[in-house]
Amino acid sequence: MEQKLMSKRNQVGWNQYAYEAWVRRHGNPSDYAKELKAAPADKVMYYLKEMGEVKGKRILNPLGSKGNKAVCFALLGAEVTVVDLSEGNRQYAMELAEAAGVSLTYIVGDLLDTPLHDIGKFDFVLLEMGVLHYFAELPTLFKKIASLLATDGVFLIREYHPYVAKVMRNKDGEAVFDGNYFDESYIEEDVAYASLLPESIRPQLEKNLIRRWTIAEVINALVVSGFHIVKMNEDPGVRWAFPEGAPSGIENRLPGTYALVVMPHHVSQRGV
Repeated sequence: MEQKLMSKRNQVGWNQYAYEAWVRRHGNPSDYAKELKAAPADKVMYYLKEMGEVKGKRILNPLGSKGNKAVCFALLGAEVTVVDLSEGNRQYAMELAEAAGVSLTYIVGDLLDTPLHDIGKFDFVLLEMGVLHYFAELPTLFKKIASLLATDGVFLIREYHPYVAKVMRNKDGEAVFDGNYFDESYIEEDVAYASLLPESIRPQLEKNLIRRWTIAEVINALVVSGFHIVKMNEDPGVRWAFPEGAPSGIENRLPGTYALVVMPHHVSQRGV
């Protein structure tokens, strides 16, 4: 699968009622901004535990969607750039940033084709939740990110655990375990916010094209792309990562999400 074809397909998918979906989920940007301003650190605490102080830092948030995480980091004093395929996402994010009283750079386009070197290097690059499956070749993505990191920059990935994403699904209101963890195929899937839209709209939505990656595939791609893995988490207690109908308490027996903290290999060679 060529990345350009995949991105073009998913750009269509993500430019269908995105703004309207986020309004239905979070309310108008002006209202949601009040919630974020009240406790910005709480909304991104999972990442702050690894990042530390972000004031004055430059953060790249590829496929940052509606911008809620980006706005929280900006409220904490960071300079944040988002690159995303969706104009509707950009509109919501920029209105959210304006209402929150912060600046945000939001570029609509394919990350792999977007020239970013002229705006400088980033202290952090954050890929968060449901992003990796929009890329056809992980080494190409990771090498691009490596080229954008500052000398001591940190790359953070948080994703749905592939055991859940690849093996479990909802069938008639119950969770079934009939998937193939090692499936390498590209599949069609509803755009992530489809369930937020009226039922009358959903049948006409174009689907996205995705490729779900195993943890081993992600780790191996990071290694060949010149990264050193500093830390890995597998997270229990994440109920929302499991499909509807999953057995009670399963989130405490199986990881719902996982995260990787990585740095360029040349940094690790200096003893970091």
